[in-house]
Amino acid sequence: MENRTYAPPTLRWDLPAAVTKVIRCIRQAGGQAMLVGGAVVDACQGKRQKDWDIEVYGLSYDRLGEILKEYSPKFCGKAFGIIKLSEGLCDGWEIDVNVPRRENNIGVGHKDFEVSLDPTMTPKEAAMRRDFTFNSLYYDPESEQIIDHFGGLRDLENGVLRATCPEKFVEDPLRALRAMQLLPRKGKTVDPATMNLIKGMVDAFPSLSKERVHEEWRKLLLKAYEPSIGLEFLRESGWIKWFPELEALIGCGQNPDWHPEGDVWVHSKLVADSAARVIWQIDPEWREAFVFGAFLHDVGKPSTTVFPHLVEAGLAPKERLWTAHGHDIAGVAPATSFMERLTNNKKLIERTTTIVREHMQPYYLSSGAAKDSAWRRLHNKIRLDVIGWMSRCDACGCHHHSIGEPDLEHEYSKNC
Repeated sequence: MENRTYAPPTLRWDLPAAVTKVIRCIRQAGGQAMLVGGAVVDACQGKRQKDWDIEVYGLSYDRLGEILKEYSPKFCGKAFGIIKLSEGLCDGWEIDVNVPRRENNIGVGHKDFEVSLDPTMTPKEAAMRRDFTFNSLYYDPESEQIIDHFGGLRDLENGVLRATCPEKFVEDPLRALRAMQLLPRKGKTVDPATMNLIKGMVDAFPSLSKERVHEEWRKLLLKAYEPSIGLEFLRESGWIKWFPELEALIGCGQNPDWHPEGDVWVHSKLVADSAARVIWQIDPEWREAFVFGAFLHDVGKPSTTVFPHLVEAGLAPKERLWTAHGHDIAGVAPATSFMERLTNNKKLIERTTTIVREHMQPYYLSSGAAKDSAWRRLHNKIRLDVIGWMSRCDACGCHHHSIGEPDLEHEYSKNC
């Protein structure tokens, strides 16, 4: 774990005035401030920063709160050592300030830690506890230096997710799901040794809280341009076993004339990608339900599909081979089961399952030349713009179309 130099160590970075002012307050109080996390990664990749994480050494949590009181700080508990500053007082920027913490593993689960804040910890010690090497990068705003103790710059350049410290990595099973959402957003591949660590952690999933699991799924479906990459990682790592509603989609065949892309799992991944690319078209209040509903829309197919062996056994007529009549209604139960494993948010669950239940209605109404009254009844159940975009994403998942290509409605009505 030696300090490796890969990229030019100096990064000239025009920090927002609000960030610079917070750092100045910390320095004047005798603390050392380093920028960490996603903002550093984004800067190294030439991307715009969305939020800012400042790690502080040499000041206690309570003292930090005192010197930042002008920013109406929100204290997130000493167990986490995080202070959130008011965006309204920081020119609209989201700024989190934290004191490094030590976590002593006293059990096998994500909650089985004894946490203590340690402002005397060095940046290198603090970096070692971070999950992947590119997340262990630090930026010193005083010297304008990127601090890279664990080869994060090289791994970031190569798109590799590599555990910063294997011994500490396995103490927190949530890191497997962090890999799921970070891979399509920040990387290209998972280091083989790190993948082995992740596979070895799979049985620790039950120890994770649903809130933390939900957050990783949200980041995957809402922030990744190609969430299918993370979904495939879930399958390859073996962690999909904890999501049986998804595992059932693998190998669930479809009519190759209608779905040349493959089984329901492949189709669902393509629809998830399409949803990610049009999310900006969706009302912000519906976005999360939209991406979950789009991905889960066909979870009813495994229980309703007429497979060849059913026809051969005389349990279904030949003309119904590969059909999945009623899969929209049948999908409500598994979609509910999946969502309830992630969240207690009843509104989110209801909206997601409504998308699953109603996703075939645009086809039914269009092909049946329905009257306006029928469309109004559908509108009473779900916003027509939301279910309309769901239909277009479903069409794109059938034929590898890009959103916006012509004649999608024709393709949808013919094949979906």
